[in-house]
Amino acid sequence: MLHHGSCLCGEVHYETGELSEHIDHCHCSYCQKFHGAAYGSYAGIINPDSFRWIKGEERVHRYQSSSHSARLFCASCGSSLVAEIDGGKMLAVTLGTLDDDPGVKSAAHIFVKSKASWCEIGEGEEKYEEYPPNMTQFTPSD
Repeated sequence: MLHHGSCLCGEVHYETGELSEHIDHCHCSYCQKFHGAAYGSYAGIINPDSFRWIKGEERVHRYQSSSHSARLFCASCGSSLVAEIDGGKMLAVTLGTLDDDPGVKSAAHIFVKSKASWCEIGEGEEKYEEYPPNMTQFTPSD
């Protein structure tokens, strides 16, 4: 199944294949700053090779936020579009930029050790201090 997404101003459009069955709400300080919110919400792309820019690729800028991850965004409106981890070994779309239903509902809050003091996570919601166990391969070595 193909999913389509775009930025706020409509200058950038993308499509991607199947998304992971799990959504991550990332509370790391980088996501807080980049999204201007308590956390960023992402769905991993099962096959990163299925991702492609449909329109406006020249408007996409890349910010290397750490040694292992970069954030791709629209240079015109600032919309956060994609997180790139370990040089593209893993890609995740920001859920707010999807133009269709991602078809996934299961979510976990990650990097909760960095969460904003004013953000409350509900009882019974899945929480991890850092990366969840299934993502340990992406834990930076530095």
